[in-house]
Amino acid sequence: MELCAFSKHLQAYGYSQLGKALRSIGVSGVDLTVRGKGHVEPSQVKEKLPEAVAALAAEGVKVLMITTNITSAEEPFARETLETAAKLGIGYFKIGYLLYDDFGTLDRALREGNARIRGIGALARELGIHGAYHNHSGEYLGSTVAHMHRLVEGTEPKHIGVFYDVGHATVEGALYGWKQGLEDVRSRVKMIALKDFEIGKREGLHVANVVPMGEGLVQWREYVKCIKAMEKQIAVVSVHAEYDMPAEKVLAQAKKDKDFFERLWSQA
Repeated sequence: MELCAFSKHLQAYGYSQLGKALRSIGVSGVDLTVRGKGHVEPSQVKEKLPEAVAALAAEGVKVLMITTNITSAEEPFARETLETAAKLGIGYFKIGYLLYDDFGTLDRALREGNARIRGIGALARELGIHGAYHNHSGEYLGSTVAHMHRLVEGTEPKHIGVFYDVGHATVEGALYGWKQGLEDVRSRVKMIALKDFEIGKREGLHVANVVPMGEGLVQWREYVKCIKAMEKQIAVVSVHAEYDMPAEKVLAQAKKDKDFFERLWSQA
């Protein structure tokens, strides 16, 4: 099990800067954005991803996984992205999001989503890598974690799995839903994302806001106990640190989140 930091809110850093920044907080792995407006644009992946990997490696940081917007093996740059990642020894990638439209559309959306993920799974098998679908709260397919089974049905666990996010799972199932969801998809989880949420209000509507780990709704001690029981199968832990603040402050909070998780892990 290797720990990395998500690069989404560290976009201000170039590749070498990012490596130095992560090493300064004791992190030697990165979950690198390879998508529109990410650290690597998909249209430039053949040139820029090797450049990123080399620059980060020079600073002692390994690209453990990439976060993509790929929702079909047929879309532009899907093959180029995953083929380049595989050649560079990056073994894991996050699949893009599939949307739930409105009441009455769920069954069709899950069937169509499964067909897309089967196609991605076939490409992942060909290239020898592992892709996982992330449970995101809100309008996304998989916000109800149990639906993940329908999305990954018919794919090989070696190549397609679930990228389990306890923060988003807690937003949708705060008391026991997150735990039952995790157990339900346990056999498909090789990647986990770490973040915490609180429920607030914006323009009269309830919304989920990211907060420092330990300050929100996530039952961290209970969650870490569950993950300990699954330790041997989990390959990548991604600290998300999705805070809307300057990169330097994001980095400082990412360190606090990492330290928080590692402290609980050592005590479990």
